Amino acid sequence: MGRLFWKLFAALFLALISTDIIIGNIAEWELNRKLVGYHEALHAASDQVKAQAPTQPSNELIAKTLSHEHLPMVFNLPVWVFVFGILANLVFASLLAWAIAHPIKLLLIHLKSAAEGDLLVRVSPKIKASYDEFSGLGQAFDLMALRLNNMIKSQSNMMHHVSHELRSPLARIQMAVGLAMQNPQKIQSSLQRVELEAVRMERMISELLEIFRFESDIHKLQKVEVDLQALLTGIVGDVLFEKHDAKLRLLMPDEPVILDGQLELLQRAIDNVIRNALKYGPVDGEVTIELQHSQRTGEIILEVQDQGQGVEPQELEQIFKPFVRGRRASQVEGHGIGLAMTKHIVEAHGGFVNATNLSPDGFMIRIHLPIQQETT
Repeated sequence: MGRLFWKLFAALFLALISTDIIIGNIAEWELNRKLVGYHEALHAASDQVKAQAPTQPSNELIAKTLSHEHLPMVFNLPVWVFVFGILANLVFASLLAWAIAHPIKLLLIHLKSAAEGDLLVRVSPKIKASYDEFSGLGQAFDLMALRLNNMIKSQSNMMHHVSHELRSPLARIQMAVGLAMQNPQKIQSSLQRVELEAVRMERMISELLEIFRFESDIHKLQKVEVDLQALLTGIVGDVLFEKHDAKLRLLMPDEPVILDGQLELLQRAIDNVIRNALKYGPVDGEVTIELQHSQRTGEIILEVQDQGQGVEPQELEQIFKPFVRGRRASQVEGHGIGLAMTKHIVEAHGGFVNATNLSPDGFMIRIHLPIQQETT
């Protein structure tokens, strides 16, 4: 046992034994007070009946028995009472001290393990049976360790991806600077190339930081009522403004579709899917965007279909990971961050997203969002 246990044990034991002595002396004082009254009443009754001699020995024996004058005393208590109190207090003080010190000792052990890098330790299963503040403390510790582990893992992955993905734009910037130094006539085109690569790097780093926040569970949603029909209409309008020849078909129900969510994040998630469909679909292909409001399942479903070749079956789940792109998309410009961002945003809103190859040709991304708040 540690020092905390013995400190608690000593404090509890002294408190209990002091309480026993105080209560015992109060009881002894009350008993003596009653014996005095008993003696006075006995003498008065004896004088009246004139029968004091036959009853005196018996009365004295009773008085001695009740006053414990024939027993050894400790702190004005009979020995057997004092010994019984000591033993009982030892048991109760030990149990109370162990109940307090044991959970703290477990937390200390697991804190040391976490400090040494083992963030997968779990202490709550060992102390959850107490159902008190220590149990809550253990659960809070486990949650802290889990989030720290996710943050460190996400940070490590992000650093790996950033160091890998930044090599290409940095190499192109170096080439542009080298061409400008060798041929001053190409300074203008080289500066334009440097600016383009810098913008791409800034956008990629911004998206990576956003993904890091989601993976680390530190992104807090600022929810408002979002009209998905108005949101889709605005996204489609922006895409058509940038690409006049894009073929988009938007299908929406007649009744309003409204849920609680963060507007800009939902806009980014849906925009990524629509632009991916245009990017990876055929040049003259049509992209169909269909919004469904399912009363039966209590969810909102958004389907985005293109007429492209899709991805390999084994890549259907991998494409939602950062920097993972399908083999058929390797020739198209991009970093493979868009769908990963969409997945994190949708899951943060309590939904999920999946991908499906269509037959004979085509590819579909389906987004499921729970109905959190609905107005009619």
